[in-house]
This record gives sequence, C-alpha cells and structure tokens, in this order.
Amino acid sequence: MKSIDKLKRLTGEATAPPQAEPAKPVCAASKKQEQLGDLRRRIETVVARAAERSRTAQEEARRRGDRGLRDLLEGEEVENDCGRFFLKSASLSGASRHGYRNLREISDPDMTAAGTLADDPSIGKCRFSDALFLDTETTGLSGGTGTMAFLIGLGWFEKGDFQVRQILARDFGEEAAALACLADIARQKKFLITFNGKAFDVNLLAARFILNRLPDALAELPHLDLLHPARRLLGHRLDNCRLATLEADILGVRREGDIPGWEIPQRYFDWLRRRDPRLLYNIFEHNRLDVVSMASLTAHLADILTAQTLRQHAHPDDYLAAAGLLLKRTHPAGAQKILDLFREDACSEFSLTSKKKLAQLYKRTGRLEDAAVLWRQMADCGAAGFYPVSELAKYLEHRAKRAAEAAALVENALAAGAFSEKEKESLEHRLKRLLRKAI
Repeated sequence: MKSIDKLKRLTGEATAPPQAEPAKPVCAASKKQEQLGDLRRRIETVVARAAERSRTAQEEARRRGDRGLRDLLEGEEVENDCGRFFLKSASLSGASRHGYRNLREISDPDMTAAGTLADDPSIGKCRFSDALFLDTETTGLSGGTGTMAFLIGLGWFEKGDFQVRQILARDFGEEAAALACLADIARQKKFLITFNGKAFDVNLLAARFILNRLPDALAELPHLDLLHPARRLLGHRLDNCRLATLEADILGVRREGDIPGWEIPQRYFDWLRRRDPRLLYNIFEHNRLDVVSMASLTAHLADILTAQTLRQHAHPDDYLAAAGLLLKRTHPAGAQKILDLFREDACSEFSLTSKKKLAQLYKRTGRLEDAAVLWRQMADCGAAGFYPVSELAKYLEHRAKRAAEAAALVENALAAGAFSEKEKESLEHRLKRLLRKAI
C-alpha cells in the first residue's frame, strides 16, 4: 500500500480517489509543491486526531480518578480564587487512642514548657488550640525549587477533638489553589509545630509561595520544630530520632503497612499517569499519622519538662536531659523541680550513668550535699572510675573540711582501682596534698 493511501486510511478518507476533471498541464515544480502541501495537511490531521484522542482519554482518566478519590478517601473537590484542589477533612474524637495515650490526654500541655522547647517565650502565651501542626509529602526528598508539596497535612485541637485537613494538588496545575487553602487556615492560627520543618517543609513551602506569587502565611508564625528538643531529651537512648522511631520507642505507636518515605514521590508520579486513587491511599494515612504523632510528641516532651512524677513510659535520663535544657534556657526553678523527683537510690536500682548525670546537675545547681551522696554511692560500687572519687575527694577537702577522710578515700581508690596514667597521676598529686593537710 502506498504511503498516501495509508494516510488516507488514518484520516478516514476513501482509499480510491474520486473522479477528477482532467488535470491541466502544470509544471513539475508546482505539482511537487501541491503534493507536499497535501501531505502536510494529512499529517496535521492525523496528529490532531491523536491529540484529541489523548485529551479525551486523559480527561476520562481524570474524572475516573477524581471519583475514586472521593469514594476511597471520602474527600471533596474544593474551589477557591486560585483554582480547584482535593480536600480530605476528618475529626478525631478526644477518646481516640494514639499509642499509649488518648487524644484528650494530650490536648492541654503546659504552654510555658512548649515555649521552652521552642526557645520562644511567645509560644508560652498561646493556647495549644492556637497551634497548627504541619507535615508535607513532596515530589522529592532533597528539596529545591523543582520539588512540590503535593499533599499538605494540617492538624489542630478544637474543643478536645483533633481536626485533620489534608490538601491534595491532584496535578501541578492545582498547586496555587492548594497553597491558598493552606494560607487561609494558617492565618487562623498563632504558631506552627513541625518535625524537621525548619530544615525542610517550611523552606520548601516558602519557595512554592514565591513561585506561585502568593504571600507566605507561615513566615511570621512562631515555630516549634520538634526534632531538636526530641534529640536533646530523648536521643540518648535511641538509635536515631526519626519520627517513626520516636513513635515506636516513645509514644507506643505501631504502624501497620506504612509506606516508606522514599517511595512516596514515585507513587505521586504514578498517580499523575494512571489516576488510580489506590496509589494515594497509603500516602494519606502516612501523612495523617505524622500529624497526630507530632501532637502526641509535643505533649510528651512538655510533660517531661514539667514532671510531677516519673512517667511510666519515660526514662530517668529523659528528665536529667530536661533539667540540663532548663538550665541552659535559664529556668533554674524548673530544673530544681525535676531534680526533686530523684531520691536516694541503691546502686542496683539506678544506673551509674544516670547517677553521674544527676550528680553533675546537682553540682551545677549548687546542691553539693545531694551530689556528694551520689558520688559516695558510685565510689562504693567499686567500678565507678575516676570521676566520683575525684569529685568526692574535692567535696570532702574543700566543702566538708575533712581532709583525712578524703585522703583515705583516694588512698583506697588507688589501691583498688584501675586508672589511666593521667588519672593516677592526678589522684597521687591530690593524695600528697591531702596528707599534708591531715597532719
């Protein structure tokens, strides 16, 4: 079959040419130009029909995908001045459990403690219901101007219940409308809470606001990034401080069938091609759990800073780290309150590491007598090392004025302990001075 006949079949024309009047003699060049023009028109017709079929198929896939989203995720299409987007709304009852606690238990933490966690006293003047929890799912994990936040998860407490809003840009053209919705909600709140948001989410969204020529409603909000205080208070006993690790080891949250973060960007690109709503279902659930876990983690960290008693799912060193943070943030009364939780313990009931941290905090706050009790306990345990012997000897010499007792302590330690050359030299030097004082 000739090429011209194939084109006619593609364009829907009859393969047999219609009867034409006898052609008038024309020059060869003119005839060739006419054939080329006819060929171009036929090719354009084929391309246009293919494009129309593609547009029709895409529109049908989009309609099918949107219907699937509404049915599977129970959300709705929303329109604002910037366009349309998909919104899923949920209200979680205060009686709902999240790990070890229910949502009502975490709905009213101490706000002064929250301000201390953020190192921003203005947060301490707000209510917890003024907080906006934010987490994004993006088209890339490394950020950059080419990365878009296609799903923005938001949460806040309202009358004891926890509200969740998840804003989805179903394609790149809906980004501006999604960002406008985020801005509308953010303007109703007084401060922001994220997890690693200072390094990622907030910077990414700031760039997207600029690219879409929209004002950044997040820029002026005080910001508590939970990653940093979580590392400070809990990192001592965790392999890492990823949110999933904190959920499992601290909050008692167990995720079933959770999608790994590295898989999320590809899932979204697959959605753009196939419009299968099942590709997004696990992403929405992953995002929702992140938002709720941030609320639970905020309350847990605030409870440690304001501890009345040692919580069941906390570690003594969490409170010691909290006391250190309070001292750094110039809250000595709060640090003293935490230190008052600890009473004299037998060596078998309290780790040497914890005793050392507690003794250091007692010393920093001027409670040398309490520190001396712990130094004595550690020294009596045998394998305590150089630190408690040296500190207790200094206390006995300078504070208690019992040089002879200090000399006996150091002499016995040198006879029984295994010290480095430098430590041994330091103790021997101290012993000589103590023996002179004891005469």
